[in-house]
Amino acid sequence: MIFSNIKNIDLTTIDERIKFCVDYFNEHDLINYNAGTYQTDRDDICFRIDEYETQIAQERYWQAHEKHIDVYILLKGQERIDVNIYEGVIYHRDKIDDMLMLEEMPYTNINFLSNFGDILVCNPNEAHKTGIHMDLKNKFKIALFKIRI
Repeated sequence: MIFSNIKNIDLTTIDERIKFCVDYFNEHDLINYNAGTYQTDRDDICFRIDEYETQIAQERYWQAHEKHIDVYILLKGQERIDVNIYEGVIYHRDKIDDMLMLEEMPYTNINFLSNFGDILVCNPNEAHKTGIHMDLKNKFKIALFKIRI
């Protein structure tokens, strides 16, 4: 897991695919993209723009992936993302979208995305629960890069 802001992240120490996502973010005005799925000029990296309201943690679900790294970059609003090493029981597996929905588990890291450009990278062994509000419900917008491994 990597948690930082794109202004502070050391690009010399991260995987070149994550660096590509940061560069793509810096070179495109993603805040003005509509919600939807987009392909980059790399076959192994696409991204989604999501915009929705946060919920309380009990209304969200744990997820993990087997064949993707998730790179979340906040565009506006605030979002809390809980992270834990995946050891939970799978209650739904979607092989097409590479989505494992997991039973409830305790979090080991809480990540507050509250500033433009806050970035969280979740590797396949890192379960995460997204879209949780920090203090009050709010609408947020995020760029979610999916790196196929």
